[in-house]
Amino acid sequence: MKRTAYYLCAPVVCLALFWKGLFTWFRLDDFAFLGLASTVHDFPSLGHALFHPVAQGTVRVISDRLFFLSLYTMFGVRAGPFHVVIWVLWFIALALITEIGTRITGSRAAGLLAALLCTVSKVMVAPLAWVAISEVIFCAVFALAALYSRIRWLESGRRGWQAAEWIFYILGFGAQESMVMYPAVAVVYTMAVTRKNVLAKGRRGVFALFIPAAIFTAIHAFLIPRLPSEIYRVAIDTRLPDTLSMYLRMAVGPEHYASRKILLPVLASFVIWRLWRRDWAALFCGAWFLLWLAPVLPLPNHISEYYLATPLIGLAWLGGWGLVVAWRAGWTARTAAAVLVTLYLANAVPAIGEETAWYLNGSSRMRLLFRGMQEAARRYPGTAVIFKGVDNDLFQTGFQDNPYRLAGVSKAFLAPGSENGIVAREDLGGVKRFTISTEDALRLIESAQARVLEITAGPPHDVTESFETVMRAEFLAKHREFVDVGQPLYVSRVGPSWHKIENGYRWMPKSATVQLAGPSSASERLYVSGYAPANVVASGPLTLRFHAAGQDIGSFAVSRPDRKFECDFAIPAKLVGEYAIEISIEAARTFRPRGDDRELGIIFGTFGVH
Repeated sequence: MKRTAYYLCAPVVCLALFWKGLFTWFRLDDFAFLGLASTVHDFPSLGHALFHPVAQGTVRVISDRLFFLSLYTMFGVRAGPFHVVIWVLWFIALALITEIGTRITGSRAAGLLAALLCTVSKVMVAPLAWVAISEVIFCAVFALAALYSRIRWLESGRRGWQAAEWIFYILGFGAQESMVMYPAVAVVYTMAVTRKNVLAKGRRGVFALFIPAAIFTAIHAFLIPRLPSEIYRVAIDTRLPDTLSMYLRMAVGPEHYASRKILLPVLASFVIWRLWRRDWAALFCGAWFLLWLAPVLPLPNHISEYYLATPLIGLAWLGGWGLVVAWRAGWTARTAAAVLVTLYLANAVPAIGEETAWYLNGSSRMRLLFRGMQEAARRYPGTAVIFKGVDNDLFQTGFQDNPYRLAGVSKAFLAPGSENGIVAREDLGGVKRFTISTEDALRLIESAQARVLEITAGPPHDVTESFETVMRAEFLAKHREFVDVGQPLYVSRVGPSWHKIENGYRWMPKSATVQLAGPSSASERLYVSGYAPANVVASGPLTLRFHAAGQDIGSFAVSRPDRKFECDFAIPAKLVGEYAIEISIEAARTFRPRGDDRELGIIFGTFGVH
């Protein structure tokens, strides 16, 4: 019973602090990985989905590919099963942290305290709340499992543990590229903690671990193509010390932590003291932090807190060890340690609560939006969706990662004008691919190719009809000087005698009218375009007479068959500044095609004053 309670302690604390992470939904990169399943149709496409590098050249077969493919296939777009797997893996990691910490420090209490320190770190919020970066937890589990297997092999000499180390080590390459650092970790542990000579017969095998790491590094560096990206640009320069310093400070808490300026000097002093006492295990804890952090140090433009998930364990071992040593040193040291822990927890616990709530609330908005898209796709298959009321926070939750295909939506746009204030990543296409003009939006709506969803505090509402009414009125108010009679958008400006729209144009009968704004100056003219089918001019040129507000402004004879025609006319000066004028057209003759009882004059396209 005591043993069970011992191992359950850290997971229970983790649940108490991070429980909101269990209920967060998908965001950002999650949608790209969820979409992998739609690309798999046979064995070749499965191989492509599993092994084809993404933009930054990553090929994480286990953490990114198999994880998403298998769970999406079984459970669909449900985040719960993904989080359950991630949390189970993290609880396994906590058990391994406890066991390894016990062997490093020689204290079961120190091992448990190390696991507890990991569970009260804000660093773990993102890995436990955001599915796509669970790679860091996969990596931590494989690294810890491989090291634990090495420890058991060194203790027992049983070859099974040596084989287990190799298995977990190789699997780790499918979790994260950082696994190339494990051989160095294994060497340092063997020398610093067990104090065994790695050059001795029977122990030189540790160097064989470097072979897969070298092969993996060579393939990753020279054979896998990458798209240029400023965010992921590798820079080995004078910024490395600053980047390391920033990660060290982030590891002990955000900028506002009161304990931040104290903890690093205390940990550094503890390491120096243990090394002065020739206790090289402290060296291993520091090496663990630096070695696992090394692969991301050359990325100064992508400093991310979640990269600390695995390195943090080394500092946690030091912290747990230091607390036990302080407890044994007397009341003064105990009091100092208690003050430090209290100060740290006073900052950490509220920060964890705030950030897990941020992930939960943000992803919940995306979940509601996604359900709205699914409903729109179910009721109107094949349509695009125009989103009204999207703010930058919601956009940043995953708009550029294509969640639409998962919902069955053909394409997504932001309502015209709402793209202002949206900050989008240019390497993912920017905001331009989500913009649409008012005219194009209205055309899609009129042709039943798009629905409009308005973002609200709850589920999105379908406001297609009201949106169309308002947008049409606004558009026509801004474009009073132009009419395209072949577009439904301008129907309110077209007189009642026109025939129905056919393939983007209209036939007029004997006479027809359109409404336009009056010219803004005497130099502006009326410009007209149309088309003359051969049967219109078969009996000779067709004369068209134009009037503006009842005044004759001229005529035009159409004579060329099957050609577009254009003409223009001066507008009477007294109509300058008029809000609206009626343009009337009269054809000299009409005809009736065989099998068609309509009276047809000629085809028109556009009318404009400019």
